[in-house]
Amino acid sequence: MMGRISMVAHRGQPRTLPENSLQGFAYVLEAGVGYIETDIQITSDGIPVLSHDANLLELTGKQIIIADHEYARISEIPAGDPERFGDQFNDYRIASLQQLVDLLQQYPDVTGFIELKAATLDNFGFKAVDLVMQQLQPILSQVVLISFEYEALQYASQNYQIELGWVLPDWLDEYRQKALDLDPAFLFINRRYCPNEAAELWHGNWQWVAYTINDAAEIEHFAGLGIELIETDRYTEIIQESDIIEVSTDF
Repeated sequence: MMGRISMVAHRGQPRTLPENSLQGFAYVLEAGVGYIETDIQITSDGIPVLSHDANLLELTGKQIIIADHEYARISEIPAGDPERFGDQFNDYRIASLQQLVDLLQQYPDVTGFIELKAATLDNFGFKAVDLVMQQLQPILSQVVLISFEYEALQYASQNYQIELGWVLPDWLDEYRQKALDLDPAFLFINRRYCPNEAAELWHGNWQWVAYTINDAAEIEHFAGLGIELIETDRYTEIIQESDIIEVSTDF
């Protein structure tokens, strides 16, 4: 049975603005999105920043490893994704998690999925969780800490009061029991791994989130399976293309 579905703005609006940019998140927030997702890397001096990759080559055109440099250096580099956009967004910079926290405080009904990347955990261990949690304190009620890294989520569960989301590495029976043990609020699944029948989705206390889907027909397919949230790269366009998408921020 098909129900309403909510969209998650995956890395902001990366089809039209540089991914994980503060401007991209402001754009979808102003458009009425209820959920956003971003990725966290950490600078050498322990400042969480918004970036999917540990290497800034894509966003800046320069071979720069975030963990090798202090935030002062990272924050001054033009980050407008020059390969895709030329110099159109040359004034964009890598945003800090603190800047996103400040922005989300203006939208208290919006939920933010904050993803800890493996490279950050490799560099900082569980201290990465601590550094991110310090930044999230003002908006704990509206954020969810997510990761592929199961042990990092276990650590967060044991040490902090925050909702969790596990990004499944694959669709394997062994992960079902791990999900039940962790009992996250959300389970994230790659669209390629999603089963073809609603009955095959694991039952638990979580909500299912599928990623990354940019076609309206596919959205209706996944909604029919019982998926409740879907990540997309093109939020403002896709809400015009499907009549089953929930566009209110009052969920």
